Amino acid sequence: YSNLFEVYLKAYFLEAYRPIYKDDSFIFHGGMRAVELKVVETDPSPYCLVAPDTVIHFEGDAVKREEEEEASSAVGYDDIGGCRKQLAQIKEMVELPLRHPSLFKAIGVKPPRGILLFGPPGTGKTLIARAVANETGAFFFLINALTIFLFFLAGESESNLRKAFEEADKHAPAIIFIDELDAIAPKREKTHGEVERRIISQLLTLMDGLKQNSHIIVMAATNRPNSIDAALRRFGRFDREIDIGIPDATGRLEILRIHTKNMKLADDVDLEQIAVETDGHVGADLASLCSETALQQIREKMDLIDLEDNQIDAEVLNSLAVTMENLRYAMRKSSPRALCETVVEVSNVTWEDIGGLENVKRELQELVQYPVEHPDKFLKFGMQPSRGVLFYGPPGCGKTLLAKAIANECQANFISVKGLELLTMWFGESEVNVRDIFDKARAAAPCVLFFDELDSIAKSRGGNVGDAGGAADRVINQILTEMNGMGAKKNVFIIGATNRPDIIDPAILRPGRLDQLIYIPLPDEKSREAIFKSNLRKSPVAGDVDLTYIAKVTHGFSGADLTEVCQQACKLAIRQCIEAEIKRERERATNQQQGAMDMDEDDPVPEITRAHFEEAMKFARRSVTDNDIRKYEMFAQTLQQIRGFGNNFRFPTAAQGTAAQGTGGDQTSFQDDGDDDLYS
Repeated sequence: YSNLFEVYLKAYFLEAYRPIYKDDSFIFHGGMRAVELKVVETDPSPYCLVAPDTVIHFEGDAVKREEEEEASSAVGYDDIGGCRKQLAQIKEMVELPLRHPSLFKAIGVKPPRGILLFGPPGTGKTLIARAVANETGAFFFLINALTIFLFFLAGESESNLRKAFEEADKHAPAIIFIDELDAIAPKREKTHGEVERRIISQLLTLMDGLKQNSHIIVMAATNRPNSIDAALRRFGRFDREIDIGIPDATGRLEILRIHTKNMKLADDVDLEQIAVETDGHVGADLASLCSETALQQIREKMDLIDLEDNQIDAEVLNSLAVTMENLRYAMRKSSPRALCETVVEVSNVTWEDIGGLENVKRELQELVQYPVEHPDKFLKFGMQPSRGVLFYGPPGCGKTLLAKAIANECQANFISVKGLELLTMWFGESEVNVRDIFDKARAAAPCVLFFDELDSIAKSRGGNVGDAGGAADRVINQILTEMNGMGAKKNVFIIGATNRPDIIDPAILRPGRLDQLIYIPLPDEKSREAIFKSNLRKSPVAGDVDLTYIAKVTHGFSGADLTEVCQQACKLAIRQCIEAEIKRERERATNQQQGAMDMDEDDPVPEITRAHFEEAMKFARRSVTDNDIRKYEMFAQTLQQIRGFGNNFRFPTAAQGTAAQGTGGDQTSFQDDGDDDLYS
């Protein structure tokens, strides 16, 4: 050790005045080896400055890295955020039986034996168990599938399990933690292996055999509680089940503060704003977000770091501070783990990209934004918000674009479902796909679930006899069931889009499911002008191009048709520009050969002109015929008549009170005149 002191440590402190603190560690590179040294004590404590004449004591045996890392990574209740309520329950159920078993004896009840923690991956189930063990000072014994199924000899796995309980009994008070319980104790009727059945039986016997005064608590974690054998979930075994769910905005803020407590943050960092915008993220997602943020800050400073040097300049290290821009970048790169198997479309469509449809935009904002931003108003009036909307109308009128815009404007997750992706060749798989999509949407709430071309999977039932065992009918039934089962607290909004509303199953269109039926008509003159302006807002357009006149003459054109006119005009301008540049290059080459001087010329095609639009209009065509429009208008009118039952409804005034008694208002719409034909 004296050799190490002379070679490394003495030289290091003689070079300069070094500030150090207790538990600080530094690495020296010499030859082919690296030596890591740790400060265990300083006087004055905890910080001091080492000068050339400071006395340094270098003694003691080498510390085992495993022990050191275990001590430094010990987690406590302060390291857990986002589940304060659940943590209080767990403390009550673990600390009381372990520390004060006499309480239960005095009141004459058995203390709780087992706690099952369940919830999505990454919410902190294993972390909670470790924190509880550290805080209570109890012996912690971890059991997972690997330690149980490691042996191939008959009876060895059960013996392993027995040894774990015996070991815990010796070191009581103890916590036995079974991670991924569903892998060790799945439902026996669904298990073909004899080993698994024997292990479940052994686990049941061991849990029943725990003595009242044994001071042992069994905790288990799973993200598939319904896969666990039912016998384990009764009182006396796992008597309490605690849902460690996805944290809310307050919980996410707690988690972010825990992960950033050792990070250097710039003044512009607003963690509260980040917590609000990270809907659907669990603790693991937020840890990943913080890690990506720090990496992005390091990337920005990479040009100042010389990777060849052993030491990085102190000025560079001091300049590292995570900014709000780094956090925004990391948020764009990461998505919640609940959606890791689903392609989440990051929509960048804004209201400005959609011309016209002002009434539709307002209705959509009321449907999606109000429940997310003003939940207190719905509580005040005691009403659940509407959860579904169906866009119907001719193709090319912006139905899909509207769904993308609302998801972007509300900062909600957006899952787009193409109908035919749900149908598979395997019996029963299609319904499972529907269930999975809805489960993921609930986990990532607030979420917009968008069914494009809804008519492909929600045709009227009974007409699909020839398909794969009635798969389409079963898919509709599953969708109807899922829509009914939308939890009151889950902000999941379903938007369907179709251009064949006449073939959609009427059960989907009833109030409570897709109750807002919004007709997206062909744009009128004002909307057509707005669409032109929206499409050309980033394009250089000549001042003499009269968009109002073009909007006037394009009667019957859909939004997609108008977009095509703009694209065609731009394409013609680009073609003219490229041809002019080629011609100029040839002239320049000729001038150089003749020795003439180059002349700086202006841009040959600086903007899109009237001529380009006139040429583009020659190729313009309507994609929706008059016959199609009549069909859509008739359907919209029929729906309006069905739903416009009480157009003339009024409460009776004081003067009409007696006359209108029993009828409820204006007689014109509700009088019983004997004409009972609803189709007249």
